Amino acid sequence: MYRMNDVNICWGILPKVSRSFALCIRVLPKPMNEQMMLSYLIYRVIDTIEDSSAQLRTKKKLFSEFLFLLSRKKADLPGAAECSRRLLSKLNYTYEKELLEALPTLISAYYSQPSKVRKCIFQRGRTMANGMYKFQKKRIETFADQDSYSYYVAGVIGHLFNDLLCLNKIIGAKLKRQLSRYARQFGLALQKVNILRDIADDIASNRYYWPRQLLQKYGMDYRGLCLQENRDKAMKVLREQIEDARKYINAAMKYILMLPKKALRVRMFCLIPLFMAIESYVKCTDNHEVFEAGKKVKISREQVQEIVARSGMWGTSNERLSSWFMLAMGAVPESAVADFSLAKR
Repeated sequence: MYRMNDVNICWGILPKVSRSFALCIRVLPKPMNEQMMLSYLIYRVIDTIEDSSAQLRTKKKLFSEFLFLLSRKKADLPGAAECSRRLLSKLNYTYEKELLEALPTLISAYYSQPSKVRKCIFQRGRTMANGMYKFQKKRIETFADQDSYSYYVAGVIGHLFNDLLCLNKIIGAKLKRQLSRYARQFGLALQKVNILRDIADDIASNRYYWPRQLLQKYGMDYRGLCLQENRDKAMKVLREQIEDARKYINAAMKYILMLPKKALRVRMFCLIPLFMAIESYVKCTDNHEVFEAGKKVKISREQVQEIVARSGMWGTSNERLSSWFMLAMGAVPESAVADFSLAKR
């Protein structure tokens, strides 16, 4: 049975697994903020299974067991408690421990949601888990493979967001169809930047997300990508990754500009992570520190605060947002944007 404080407990767990998304999700209007919060935690469980060093057959079993919990007509709290014990015993994890321990609470809160919301969360989660499992057995050889992997990890969340916008009557069915393509690319944009900035740490953890064919083009492999003596070749590889990510970032901005102008909180939810990603993207451009372990590209707290402020001030103006976007991507001088923002007040 649903307990009133379950959702509050889940809100408390959210910033412990992602401070950035905790910031964005709280911006959304009710009840969509709660729906996205629970979706994020559910998908984080799936992601934790994927990232673990458990054997492949163990991951497959855990994916199936967790998805089964999401597919029932009502909450199975004893089953959730048993699933929690297995996840905790079979997986390696860090800050996800509290989330895994609170799995019965998460399942209870999930079943407090309308059935149509649960159906969307489950269906997109199933696609995510099946795709992640597929790439446990498949290497990323090409950019097309990287796109496919990024879709399963993040693109499906773009589609879920579209689903929830429509269910909450923020957009209609026609606009949902028009947004569908860009919703996928919005998710890919965020994931592509993560793949860019995390390359050194990913290689150290035996996670390989850059296309092998791209590395081979420059006579490289993963073992040599982060070696100082290969820096010139590695920078050429980086430039192609940068160029690939750009088109998805551009599409993500198109998605935001197509959202209803009056839906400021919805736009802010999208603007904050996109412009945080853009700041990281720009820092990665021609930056050899991308290949140095322990020098992970990060943006400052002051930059985050500025992004949040601009998102709120300019969120309903496509003209201002386009100008800000061009500035952030280095397409226009900063003075032009400053002049523009003053003229429009």
